[in-house]
Amino acid sequence: MAVITMNTHNAIKSLKESGMDEAQAEKIVEIIADLQNVSVATKEDLKQTENNLKADLVAIKNDLDWLKKLIVTIGIAVVIAAIKYIFIG
Repeated sequence: MAVITMNTHNAIKSLKESGMDEAQAEKIVEIIADLQNVSVATKEDLKQTENNLKADLVAIKNDLDWLKKLIVTIGIAVVIAAIKYIFIG
């Protein structure tokens, strides 16, 4: 995750120079600093997640292919058993 930092002293100083009182400037900078602590996904994080999802999809596809083969095999066995039952008894 990316970490974004801010020079809080300069931010408070800039807000005070623009006419804001010190208490308001400090509170605004505090809120912004708190918001920066929220986790932010980087492009690399998103790419890694995408690759993980692609790998999971490949695994799921392989599992589905295996299940299809199993179902066909069971179906063939059932048909053979039914034919034997009908003709042999």
